[in-house]
Amino acid sequence: MKWGVQVVKPTTYNTESTSIMLQFPNGRYLFNCGEGTQRLSFENKTRISKLTAVFLTRVDWENMGGLPGMLLTLADTGARNMTVCGGPNLTHAMAATRHFILRNDMGVGVKELRDGDATAAFTDENVKVTPVHIYPDGYTANEQEKGPDSSKAAVIRKQLMQRAFGIQSESEPQHNSGRKRREPQPQQKKKGYYGQQCKEAALEELLQKLEQQGEDTAKKRTRSFDHDSKQLNNSEMMLPPTVPTPVALCYIVEGPEVPGKFDVNAAKALGLKPGPVFSRLVKGETITMPDGTTISPEQCVGPTRPGGIVLIIDCPSVAYINSLTSSMQFTPFFEDKEKQQRLRLIVHSLGAGVAQDLRYKAWAARFPSNVYHMLSAPEFIADNYPFQRHLRIHSSMIAVDPHTYIQPQATSQAELPLGSFIESKNLILPSSMATFDIEPKPKLDESAVTPLLTPQEMRAKIQPSYDSSVTVQPPANDDDLVVCPIGTGSSVPSTYRNVSGNIVSVKGYGGMILDCGESTASLLKRFLGYPQRNHNNTRIQQNYVEFMQSLRLLYVSHMHADHHLGAIQLLHDWSQQTAHMNPQPRLTILAPARFWSWLEDYSGVQNIGLHRLDFINCSDIRFADPSFEQAGKSNMANWFRAERALNKLKADLGLSDVSTCSVIHCPWAYGVSLTHSSGWKLVYSGDTRPCGNLVALGRAGDKPPTILLHEATLPDDLRQDAVAKRHSTVSEAVAMALGMGAENLLLTHFSQRCLTLPRWYHANIAQVKVSHYGILAANNSLAAGGNQTMDSKMDEFADMDSKAADEAELSESSDFGDTKGIMRNLKVASAFDLSAYGPSDIVRYKTNVAKLKRAMFEEMKLFIAEEDSEKSEEIPANTKKSSAKASKKGAQRAKAK
Repeated sequence: MKWGVQVVKPTTYNTESTSIMLQFPNGRYLFNCGEGTQRLSFENKTRISKLTAVFLTRVDWENMGGLPGMLLTLADTGARNMTVCGGPNLTHAMAATRHFILRNDMGVGVKELRDGDATAAFTDENVKVTPVHIYPDGYTANEQEKGPDSSKAAVIRKQLMQRAFGIQSESEPQHNSGRKRREPQPQQKKKGYYGQQCKEAALEELLQKLEQQGEDTAKKRTRSFDHDSKQLNNSEMMLPPTVPTPVALCYIVEGPEVPGKFDVNAAKALGLKPGPVFSRLVKGETITMPDGTTISPEQCVGPTRPGGIVLIIDCPSVAYINSLTSSMQFTPFFEDKEKQQRLRLIVHSLGAGVAQDLRYKAWAARFPSNVYHMLSAPEFIADNYPFQRHLRIHSSMIAVDPHTYIQPQATSQAELPLGSFIESKNLILPSSMATFDIEPKPKLDESAVTPLLTPQEMRAKIQPSYDSSVTVQPPANDDDLVVCPIGTGSSVPSTYRNVSGNIVSVKGYGGMILDCGESTASLLKRFLGYPQRNHNNTRIQQNYVEFMQSLRLLYVSHMHADHHLGAIQLLHDWSQQTAHMNPQPRLTILAPARFWSWLEDYSGVQNIGLHRLDFINCSDIRFADPSFEQAGKSNMANWFRAERALNKLKADLGLSDVSTCSVIHCPWAYGVSLTHSSGWKLVYSGDTRPCGNLVALGRAGDKPPTILLHEATLPDDLRQDAVAKRHSTVSEAVAMALGMGAENLLLTHFSQRCLTLPRWYHANIAQVKVSHYGILAANNSLAAGGNQTMDSKMDEFADMDSKAADEAELSESSDFGDTKGIMRNLKVASAFDLSAYGPSDIVRYKTNVAKLKRAMFEEMKLFIAEEDSEKSEEIPANTKKSSAKASKKGAQRAKAK
């Protein structure tokens, strides 16, 4: 059986984990799944549809940060079973995701591979995977980390994990190869365009069932929060406590036995003729000749031999070298001739400095000389920008406006040459799309590898076509408010857009993050620069470390994964980068209560600085909420805690007002308004349908919004999809800006299948005005009643929105004319990843829009040509087909215009 290793993601200074995939005809095995793994698999067309199991070398976010998002995608594309293997705390980490994951139709089995456990191995028809536990100097494994865990706490963790995922079926094969795609249920068909997006109806059903249990618990938890004790009341919704463990796992991967070769000459000598009998003998069957003579397979088929072996080595720092090099589990590869012959490849995933340590180099050199060494260490790998499609279109935008679109930081040269590791003729570097065949014989295949262009090389390639038409305008660094979208896509990462993430640097005060989807931290490093400052970024005069040290607010609008899966890495980095500061700064978390529950649960797995976080529940500072005053009176301690944290936040960032409002999307979804003492006002919608609450929030105070950052997930012709998914169309977002009198509108959170710049239509805006004011009136009416829950309000708002819009007349009415007139005062821009927008940039956007459309159009032509020239292996297939179809349609429209 042919099988091999494919590189998904190497270790760099920007991303610390190495991800590789073992590929068999009937299954895939992924080792480590850090943030960005799924996006890279889309970029490089690495098939994850047959993924059988995931192995983590460490249970921390660097190595598992991409796993929740990937499991969501796999579940929505029909995967039935998945096994996740790793060290202690793995079940705890997986159970913590129940706060935002609901995939009961996908069985996920968690196997904790504990030190000293005789059953700590994974075996199926393709592989046997044996862990090797290593520890840092001076650390002794405790009872929590040794032996099988059959404690009551372990049972509770498994039960709570099953709130996120179903139970893995024992009767079905673990691998997902050859599975039939499940037919969408009626509810799924109604949702239409995203297979990947969270199943909101099912999520809401769960949340409603847990409303009293969950929301009341969350309130109890936040009420009881105390900075001195750092404890929350134990409750049914909380996981049993645990503590981080530094154990790292290496893996010995043994492939299946290799069948012996069929000896044709021997078969013919026995009187057999070529045909079906040959294959029967290969399968192990005994053949009976017409004269009664029996021929057994052993007579013409050679003996089987043991399969090849791959070693996955994870040595996070030099502190682990002694434990690794003294492990007796590697001794057979130095002394046993059979094991030496079977060993094909060693993947060295190493932290900074390990590959240069003489102890490690001496240990690596002991392996047989014919073994291949794949070195994944930051000093030996150029930290280039891996998302070449995004870089291609982004470079075109930089050519149009280099002050708005920021060139990401990247390096084309490694610090050290590969040959300085050890003396071997078989040293290789990991390259995305490179494959290494283990069987039938070792061989490196780099035929599918495309050299990565640096941002400078890409700009040099793109710039000449724009030089004659572009007039570079002077930078506009005098804007008091600059919003920097790091990710502008919705639902799942794509090759062109990452998921939601925005930063704001408040001059003279500090920084804010507004939503943070997966990979926000790694992209922010490229945007700001790490470890040195990105000198291409003239808008924010800080590198990543300096921004982390000045960070004062992390805001999460709601609990959908595409808006917060990057938070753990950001908080971990913030905790590390501020630990030495005196005094140590605190960070305010403004989010739904369930987000705090997620942080508290996960903090037992990895240090994220929980004791230095000040939490404010979004529901505690809702603007003009009819239930707020009553809630405050019934729970004064909680109200005062939120007020105290809010006052500190205002002082930290120079804000005069911070308010939230419930919006129409999912339970506990919010918009936010931030007003600065210098006069600017920023309103961020999060995800929502057109919403009267948000308009009222924007209108509040003495000044209209300087910038409204509003989602525009879908184009106008997909309005019914927007209603079904509780998102906004482009024209609906424009109408919201007009409704609150915003000076500038920045559109974001675009559908990943829509590459073209969004367009809006005055007739549709007028239509939304009717719908919007109907919602506002209904909101006031419901507020007067005061008896309905926020969820039931949102349901009625959505129903009234749909009805009002459907009944609106698309005629040349006075509203249509007024809308066109008002639009002259509203400045609108469409956001793209790794960019910066102050009011002056949004004004300048109008003068550049034709050139930006051209850049989009040229990229669409390349995209379509690439799709037509190769068989797509990207997941999910239906999303890619609709993406290509939508892109072709957009290209035709752009060309016609």
